[in-house]
Amino acid sequence: MRLSLGANNNIQELRNFAEWLLNIGDGLAGATTNGESIIHIPSDILVKNSETALDDLIDFVYPDMLSNLSIENYFKDRAILAPTLDCVIDINNKMTAELPGQERVYLCSDSVCAEEEKIEFELDAFSPEILNGINCLGLPPHKLVVKVGAPVILLWNID
Repeated sequence: MRLSLGANNNIQELRNFAEWLLNIGDGLAGATTNGESIIHIPSDILVKNSETALDDLIDFVYPDMLSNLSIENYFKDRAILAPTLDCVIDINNKMTAELPGQERVYLCSDSVCAEEEKIEFELDAFSPEILNGINCLGLPPHKLVVKVGAPVILLWNID
């Protein structure tokens, strides 16, 4: 993570914030009870309205997104860290919906190449509903929604 010094920030304030983030990441912030920590979040960075929290977060991290789409480093210099893949999907879908243009939907293959002797078990164990519902690290989502001009990160697994 990289923090940059804005117009109104002082260096010591930025160092304190970076140290606070590192302490949270290392599990050193807050009082730990039964493996859980209670962390005080400063009110100036706290999202207060839970009904529009996702919209507020996206607007904070990506201000004026539509007018900055053509700027080369606009998306590269910003990121929203999410605790689960479900949160990532929600954020991606919300941001894609905000972009202009027609959506294109791509679905993954959801059939099983079963061996003849085990075909009954494999067809029950790996039904299309189960395969389409898998959401884990290392596998692409079943349904990918993209638009022309949307940033896409392509990864290549060389393992």
